[in-house]
Amino acid sequence: MNKKMMKKILYVTNVDWNWIKQRPQFIAESLSNFYEILVLYRYWYNRKGLTEDRNTNITNISRIYALPFVNRSPKLKQLNDKIVAWKIRRKVKTFKPEYVYLTNPMQFASLVDNSEQKIIYDCMDYHVAFIEDREERQRLKDLEEKLVNRANLILVSSEKLRENIISDYNLEEQVDKIVVVRNGYNGKILSIPTQHKKNNQKLVLAYVGTISHWFDFDIILRSLEDFDNIEYKLIGPISKAVIPEHDRIHYLGSVPHEKIYQYIENADVLIMPFQINDIVEAVDPVKLYEYINFNKNILTVCYKEILRFEPFVYMYSNYSDYQMNLVQLIENNNLKYDSIAREDFLKSNTWEKRAEMIHQLINQL
Repeated sequence: MNKKMMKKILYVTNVDWNWIKQRPQFIAESLSNFYEILVLYRYWYNRKGLTEDRNTNITNISRIYALPFVNRSPKLKQLNDKIVAWKIRRKVKTFKPEYVYLTNPMQFASLVDNSEQKIIYDCMDYHVAFIEDREERQRLKDLEEKLVNRANLILVSSEKLRENIISDYNLEEQVDKIVVVRNGYNGKILSIPTQHKKNNQKLVLAYVGTISHWFDFDIILRSLEDFDNIEYKLIGPISKAVIPEHDRIHYLGSVPHEKIYQYIENADVLIMPFQINDIVEAVDPVKLYEYINFNKNILTVCYKEILRFEPFVYMYSNYSDYQMNLVQLIENNNLKYDSIAREDFLKSNTWEKRAEMIHQLINQL
């Protein structure tokens, strides 16, 4: 379709465009097949852990430069929010979009008095759970309440987020505009032969993704004490976490999305060792989709939102479960799922499928 004939979306994200590739980048790229997209993203001055990923579909990208390193100062953080709000207002005025696509309640501060554009709110995290400062948390909650009531369409990435939004803001009479659009993967089904661990080899467990305070290093360290024939590879940016030093924990840094498999090709098991909290319980983890694409066994903490992945993963609820799964995987690492089930799942869960669903929902506004 000719870009001049497309409707416009101003797509606002707090994720730096070169951060490890996540829902905002994938959705924006896929929506550019249907709309003229202007991506407005926060530039993060701490470039450690950022990759050189570049999108190929979107040429219209604009950075928001705000004050660096102000998270410990609520007043400076509020000043930053004003800078962001000013930039959004300016882009709305010059770009003249039909739709404004927001991904964080703080972005709504710029649009409270604006009634022209249709507002889409894509809620992919339980935002209030990330904020420790009481006043800042309340400010975000107040903004999110205004946003969910003003939004023409609310997208959530998990059933838990939908439940949270409805209960937190008494939206029982507006449930029809709150739609679960889960996460996905890039759509390229990898041609990877099933591999088997050789006898007497170490079991290599690998993690790919952001390493933050919810990462369960206790269970990792405890398993290293109990098993001398396992080792861990960790890949991804670090945020508010310290990786313990151990000769069988190997941190490989961040890598471009298309090169991840090269780093985990020799891994036997892919893991998601999270501590369960309000943040994790609301997550539909992108990594599980990608792990299935890598055609390896998967070991993950168990919580309600991911029970539907059970045919493809081994789950644990405590260290005893984790330990038993390790014993089983060391003895027999045959793949839990077959190629037909894998392919059917992957074909149904691409980011393009998610964008098509969002496009249909927007058309109904």
